[in-house]
Amino acid sequence: MVMTQASVRTSPLQLYPGYSEADVHLLEEFRVPDRNAEPGVIVDFLGVRTRVTSLADSQRAFEGVLDIPVPGDYHAEAIEYIGLLKSVLRARDQFVVLELGAGWGPWLVAGAKAARYRGIETIRLYGVEADPQHFQFMTRHLLDNGLDPAQEHLLQAAVGLERGRARWPKIADAANDWGSRPARIDASGTNERDASYLGSLLDEYIEVDVVPMSEILEREPRWDLVHVDVQGWEALVCEHALAQLSSRVAYLVIGTHSRKLDGDLVDLFHREGWILEHEKPSRFTYLPGVKLLESMNAADGTQVWRNPRLC
Repeated sequence: MVMTQASVRTSPLQLYPGYSEADVHLLEEFRVPDRNAEPGVIVDFLGVRTRVTSLADSQRAFEGVLDIPVPGDYHAEAIEYIGLLKSVLRARDQFVVLELGAGWGPWLVAGAKAARYRGIETIRLYGVEADPQHFQFMTRHLLDNGLDPAQEHLLQAAVGLERGRARWPKIADAANDWGSRPARIDASGTNERDASYLGSLLDEYIEVDVVPMSEILEREPRWDLVHVDVQGWEALVCEHALAQLSSRVAYLVIGTHSRKLDGDLVDLFHREGWILEHEKPSRFTYLPGVKLLESMNAADGTQVWRNPRLC
């Protein structure tokens, strides 16, 4: 008998979803009923409304009403949502969330929607985004979902190690460019790594404020969720703010941008006693001669960490 691919059961070692059936049920528990389609808008399972004009061209085809994100949706894989919802379930009488490298603020709004769905009334949202156009997308996204940006804590700045100023590349088409980062991450000035990453973009830049992650974390005694996606600097800023993370943050969801970064973060938080509940490594295409691993990245990875000291 000749065995075809269709007739052979796939080994579980060949599939790597990063979540279980119980996690899928968690997504289903938060599914909002009676969601209606709107022109020019994506409505996800939580009821979050996202204008397609704030998204890349490749994402705009998702316009309409979406079901639970299994294995993912237009901007994230399932485990990123699962980490968010677990943080909501572990929240007490309030929900406090910080999104670093916030873009249009998807995790701020998703967190607020999920917390409200669970009956939590006191919600505080902190969003940090350096690019001025993306920052405008974020304020509009909050308004589109019934949230008042003036009542929340939105900061137009880059995340770094020390307070200061940094070069940020000018972006012509903000909806299609989400990979920028500051050319200066600390007070030492632009280094070779940054110059290689930004290249000619350094000739067209604006200056932005840089705020340390540790300083932001000290604004709240407890964070139910911190979401970090700062285009390759995740391990650096997390290590610098490790004391504040371990004493104040219940759940941490991190976007990763290289295989090395995946390992650096696992090493950092494992040594500190955090629990890795979900993870999927970044995917890349090897490109000989390219200096930076992040430049080979084909799809971001995700890590979901729980702090056993707080939950």
